[in-house]
Amino acid sequence: MNYYELIQRALDYIENHLTESIVLEELAKESKMSLTNLYRLFYSLTGYTMKDYIRRRRISYASMLLTNTKQRILDIALECQFESQEAFSRAFKQLSGSTPKACRNHTVSAFYLFERIDIMDTYFENQEQALLLKYPDIKVLKKLEPVRVAYYQAYSKTPEFDAFQVLRNWAEKNNLLTGNEKSRIFGFDTPDSKPGEEVYGYEVWMTIDQNFVVSDEKIKTKVFEGGMYAVTSTTIKDIVKTWSRFKEWLKISPYGLGTHQWLEEHLALDKWEAEVPREEDKIDLYMPIKEKEDKIPEEL
Repeated sequence: MNYYELIQRALDYIENHLTESIVLEELAKESKMSLTNLYRLFYSLTGYTMKDYIRRRRISYASMLLTNTKQRILDIALECQFESQEAFSRAFKQLSGSTPKACRNHTVSAFYLFERIDIMDTYFENQEQALLLKYPDIKVLKKLEPVRVAYYQAYSKTPEFDAFQVLRNWAEKNNLLTGNEKSRIFGFDTPDSKPGEEVYGYEVWMTIDQNFVVSDEKIKTKVFEGGMYAVTSTTIKDIVKTWSRFKEWLKISPYGLGTHQWLEEHLALDKWEAEVPREEDKIDLYMPIKEKEDKIPEEL
């Protein structure tokens, strides 16, 4: 399962437990992620913190109950996991600008609608049935949106280790490893690296806000324009095997190889205490794709 699918599991869990107590640690367990990474990716992919998303969905559900049932406002408040009617009314007014009573009286402006988010529908293309049956793990990402990144390139016998260490130390120094950040971590072999060379290059990215000022001379910034990708999950140990699987998928897919950057996304922020990404660590691979071409380039 790629990280988008794991966040979809979290969203589905929330939807199925709107009227129950939701323990975020249990939500992380259901999503097969650490709580730190769930916080980070949930915000990155939905634009909302988990607590804010849950609150908005509950108030939206409460609006429906207020409009379509005769339940007491107190009972609706308790059903939607608010401690009291007063707490419910404050939250309702904060989001809708009006009161639960006004919503009950069918005041149009008082109704609050916040629809559930479907990550897979939002981000991914519907694939042909034959592809889904043969390659159920490979999904087509409509577009990886443009992002600003801080990055570092290392050239050595162990460039992944070196690049991660430098970027991690910089991120820690700038308080970007607090557990509440929304950054994502990407990496890839530099274009001038050649297979089999003892010394090669590796570049690591950390997504940052547009207004974040980077003052360290070692760390550079740029804007990645994004693009369409085929995405699947693997482990660091099986990267080569997975790239080969992409090649076979591409032959029967309605897509051709794109020219934008190949990427490896590391779910690494809670593992940066380790000296280097480990072989068993799971990562998502992103193969750039575009509309189908007549043949696959020989260099793939």
